[in-house]
Amino acid sequence: MEFSLSLLIVVAVLSFNKADDFDYRYQSKWYDVNDQCSYNRQSPIELSSEEAVITGDIPALRFYNYNLTYTKPVVASNNGHTANLQLPKPDGYIDSLWQIYDRFLPTISGGLLLDARFVTESVHFHWGSKDTHGSEHVINNQRYSMEMHILHRNTKYQTVEEAKKHTDGLAVLAVFYHVKPNQLTAFKGLEHIIDALVGIKEFNHSAQIENFTLSELLGDMSTLEFYTYQGSLTTPPCSQAVQWIVFPQVINISHNQIKHFRSLSDSHGKVLENNYRHLQPKGPRKVFYRQKHSLIDDVISSPNFWTVMDKLKPQPWESSIIMKALTNNNNNN
Repeated sequence: MEFSLSLLIVVAVLSFNKADDFDYRYQSKWYDVNDQCSYNRQSPIELSSEEAVITGDIPALRFYNYNLTYTKPVVASNNGHTANLQLPKPDGYIDSLWQIYDRFLPTISGGLLLDARFVTESVHFHWGSKDTHGSEHVINNQRYSMEMHILHRNTKYQTVEEAKKHTDGLAVLAVFYHVKPNQLTAFKGLEHIIDALVGIKEFNHSAQIENFTLSELLGDMSTLEFYTYQGSLTTPPCSQAVQWIVFPQVINISHNQIKHFRSLSDSHGKVLENNYRHLQPKGPRKVFYRQKHSLIDDVISSPNFWTVMDKLKPQPWESSIIMKALTNNNNNN
């Protein structure tokens, strides 16, 4: 009998690990099948303006090509855990050059990322069964209706899987959406995604989004003030490879909009909701809060500013062409 019970437990754990990957209803199981989920730099955490290190010394975030429209369709899918948007990847030789130099891909730098470039990989969402909860991070005891994560990979690593192995591998922008009582006005930035949700209500279904632009998801939200700390992915394998950038300014959405997210089904055919991880201990980690610089930030906050500046700076392959041309010109003279 004791052997049978042990076998049953082992089978249950293996089933959880291989078939379902993970389940938000049984988060304590995550520690059993993914060791990192029990490590000491996990996410999400509660953020507090009173406990954060407030500073104006952290550089502003730099957004490159966030305002450009993708020429290839974005694939929205229901993976049983969330609505995921997989952003297009370059194809062929010419596209690979673009990827190397990040000239035509949405990327970020700045903040505590410093001069490292992080390229966008995907977007996903976390929401609750009620408008009063759903976000993963909590700010000053406030939880919001939904939280969006924009996942970025450090360009020094070739894949997300490789980036997960390094503490500087990933960066995630966290944006809060909230439904206020009697909120009727819809947020236009979600319209393309809302349309796609209709086609991915069932598990493993996907739909394409044409003419997608990342900046529309941010609306008029200020990106000049943010919390930032070192943490992890909020789903297994819980890799401690993430520099989190959490914006405190909230974007209001309508109740009708979030209803579309709640219309999705998980892999068991049940309503997909409350797909957020429990708060994790902050421990000795420092959380920084970047304050706005009034004059300088007003200039660089334009979505086009860093994109334009980046285009003015010769890239390595362009520099070699210029030097070759100058050398040939001197030889001819």
